[in-house]
Amino acid sequence: MTALSHCSRLGMLLLIVLIPALAFAQAPAQPQPPDRAIINFMVPIDSNSINLLLAVVNNQVRVGTKKITIVISSPGGDTASAFAAYNVLKSVPVEITTFNAGSIDSAAMLVYLAGKYRYSFGDPARFLIHGNALTLGTGVPMDFGFLDAQLQQIKSLNQMVAQVIASNSNKKQDEVTTLMRGQTILSPEEARSWGIVHEIRTTFMEPGAVFVTVNTPAPEEKKPFEYGTMRPPIGSESPTK
Repeated sequence: MTALSHCSRLGMLLLIVLIPALAFAQAPAQPQPPDRAIINFMVPIDSNSINLLLAVVNNQVRVGTKKITIVISSPGGDTASAFAAYNVLKSVPVEITTFNAGSIDSAAMLVYLAGKYRYSFGDPARFLIHGNALTLGTGVPMDFGFLDAQLQQIKSLNQMVAQVIASNSNKKQDEVTTLMRGQTILSPEEARSWGIVHEIRTTFMEPGAVFVTVNTPAPEEKKPFEYGTMRPPIGSESPTK
């Protein structure tokens, strides 16, 4: 074997070794996930807003965020959707903190209580606790069976809310149930004495945290539909002029 042939083979071996190493060295570094994500949730509670909230939380979990703060100010809304959010947020593999930025009303209490750590601004922030209600449409016929079924649903929802509040406070479930028969408004200090709030703070921001807002689309205006009227079959509507 000539010296030239030996050098050529040595050169090829060096290229085989060096090319992968150079490619690895030039590969861009993967961005590090933020230490904490802060989610702004200041909307009424319904299935749409809760689905959006959980989608944001899931995305943060997927990118590797380990700590999430949900900043809440909500007039409440659908208790069943809020209860689903409570169960999901309790089970996600990240540290969930909730922060009252103004009002935690009715169903919003369930989302707030999902936090492992729960904070609040001082006055004039508030917490509103009350029972569920049944909204009846005018002109809708209702028999005993219908009303009884609706009342059983309300009773079940009230029991669920009372159980969650009791398990995340120093109040007994029977005591919470009694308070839910009216309207109970707690100041941040009163909520802290209940064990609902862990600490009153002046800010929820932290250095290096990313900020995400849950925005829900404006609800479409619904046309009134009178109970008992006949709707035309699909496809038979008159075209819009």
